[in-house]
Amino acid sequence: MAGRVRVWIEPRDACISDMVCVALCSEVFDIDEGDGKSFVKVEWRLRPDAVSEGEVPEELRECVKAASENCPVDIIHYKAREE
Repeated sequence: MAGRVRVWIEPRDACISDMVCVALCSEVFDIDEGDGKSFVKVEWRLRPDAVSEGEVPEELRECVKAASENCPVDIIHYKAREE
């Protein structure tokens, strides 16, 4: 079974809406039109209402890593999940 990567945005309120995460990893992140904050796309969420956390397949690890490393407020985190 392919590995999974847990991803979370914390604290989400600290997001400054510069869209670096979307530019580097639009497969996983988007910006909420209501509050202007980054969120994890619904297809990757563990719960539909948990906008700041999810789990993605291993093949998206590099774009999540790029978003995490380039987030100007250091609120994007990720960790490989043990199967």
